[in-house]
Amino acid sequence: MGYHNKTASGFGYSITGNASHWKDKITQLPEGVRAAYPGDPAHSIIGHSQFSIFGYQTDGIFQSQKEVNDAPTQPGAGPGRIRYKDLNGDGKVDVADQTWLGTTLPNLEYGIRIDLNYKDFDFSLFGSGVAGKTGFDPVKFYNSFIDTRNNYGPGVFGGWTAQNPSSKTPALSILNRNGEDRLSDFFYVNASYFKLRNVQLGYNLPKALAKTLKMDGLRVYVSGQNLFAIKSKQFLSKDPERANSFAI
Repeated sequence: MGYHNKTASGFGYSITGNASHWKDKITQLPEGVRAAYPGDPAHSIIGHSQFSIFGYQTDGIFQSQKEVNDAPTQPGAGPGRIRYKDLNGDGKVDVADQTWLGTTLPNLEYGIRIDLNYKDFDFSLFGSGVAGKTGFDPVKFYNSFIDTRNNYGPGVFGGWTAQNPSSKTPALSILNRNGEDRLSDFFYVNASYFKLRNVQLGYNLPKALAKTLKMDGLRVYVSGQNLFAIKSKQFLSKDPERANSFAI
């Protein structure tokens, strides 16, 4: 969809936008291949996208031993550890509590282009993005956990302690008794974004002046590419466009 106009003073402008939505749904699969897709016997991939994410839902961080005692049984639970939801209400957190967390497909892909011109000057910008996308954030793991074999990020310095109870980063521990590397919405977060991909400002030298330089015309311009990106605060990696690539 676009709109173009030119005023009486000679100022011209054009605004063009586009948007698209695409989805898929698995309607039938041979029994022998279902195990290769997300889900379990109680949560079939049938009726869902092939790009669906299946895992655990988190519920913040345990703040005290009393919270641990009052919560559904969760092996490895303790103050400062990630709390997982007991979705089936059986009083314990296990593999039966996994659910669909979203899809790596965006709900919407969109773009916008604006072109302006006045006399010998012209200006254009182009941006695009996606909305409603869930993506894996590799920095979330790098910035939240420590071990003895790998480097880790500065985010661990803000890990949960009794003196820092508002932290969304679990308490530091080399041991992983709580299974916090399991697939969950702690790692799969909102990966929507908008990128300003190109901006250009140009000037066309008057033809008479160009001819004195033995040229039919001369245009001088300055441009910038990928100037900034707007992304969810949940997504810590630099480039949300690379979500699900497992690259920082």
